[in-house]
Amino acid sequence: MQSPGIERLQDRFGVLQARYGYQVLDAESYEEFAKAPGNTLILFSDDPTKVPETWDLTIILPEALLRMEGEVRVGLLMPVDARSLASRYGIRIWPALLALRDGEYLGTVEGLKDWSSYVRLLPELLSAPPSRPPGIGIPVTNANTATHCH
Repeated sequence: MQSPGIERLQDRFGVLQARYGYQVLDAESYEEFAKAPGNTLILFSDDPTKVPETWDLTIILPEALLRMEGEVRVGLLMPVDARSLASRYGIRIWPALLALRDGEYLGTVEGLKDWSSYVRLLPELLSAPPSRPPGIGIPVTNANTATHCH
């Protein structure tokens, strides 16, 4: 049985899809959506019962995007799918917005910010040059290197 927060979030995603054309994604549909041409924002959500800021961002995001010029496709990930994809982009704080252009990583905004920050940050993020997504902080070692000096 799902939590009431997840059910409310599903309903809210349905409203965003109907009103603004945002696409509700899952782990399977994510890849094709993410690789499509153009600017893309993807909301990585969490259960609003545990992370109420998720709900706030579903309200702030459409308003902030109304202030932007240019077309931006928006995808919405439910918590289970967001968690399964988060490490790919080094996402550790919820909710998060992932920015892509032509499938290439531009950056993320993690945690909830105030409305004016999104109005400022989203255009900056979507105009950034593509870069490599950050790792999740796991140290990499070379198996062929000796672990001691002598």
